[in-house]
Amino acid sequence: MNLDKLLAKKKDLIVDKWINSIYESYPSETVEFFRHQRNKFANPVGADISEAVGPLFDELLNGNNQKNMFSLLDKIVRIRAVQDFPPSGAVAVVLLLKKIIRDETKKDIDTDGFFEDLLELESRIDYCILLAFDVYMKCREKIWEIKLDEFKKRPFFVEGEARCLSYMVRQEQGQGKGTKDCCNSCGLGEVR
Repeated sequence: MNLDKLLAKKKDLIVDKWINSIYESYPSETVEFFRHQRNKFANPVGADISEAVGPLFDELLNGNNQKNMFSLLDKIVRIRAVQDFPPSGAVAVVLLLKKIIRDETKKDIDTDGFFEDLLELESRIDYCILLAFDVYMKCREKIWEIKLDEFKKRPFFVEGEARCLSYMVRQEQGQGKGTKDCCNSCGLGEVR
């Protein structure tokens, strides 16, 4: 028997521990809500986590298909990106799996010599972490894109220079005097 077969036998236990570990990364009152509220409409975050973790585990064991992993990670990481988790906190959910697998297979790795298999699996998990970071960044970029679009659509009481974010920030800091100071970092171009 190889490590993948052993992990497939222990799948339910590992997936349950992984889900609980992800839940525990939230505040304690939220953890209780996630664990006890099973209604998908009342608890969409918990439902998305529960629905994605099992197939993601299967993908790590069997396929490592980038497209499938990306869509499963999207269900888990997107919420964390919107909730303003730092990047490390958002992608750490994948890292939790390493410890769980080590804890659940320690005896077998020592006695059956699955160390090479474990290293290979951990490399797949590392790749999954990189994909999770890509998902996180894509979500954060979309959030900032939406914020910028909203800013551009705002009705302004003040015209001209007040519309440029970089100009307004520099004015607050006492730097810059005129429209030529616009760095175009706001995407609006030089104000007139």
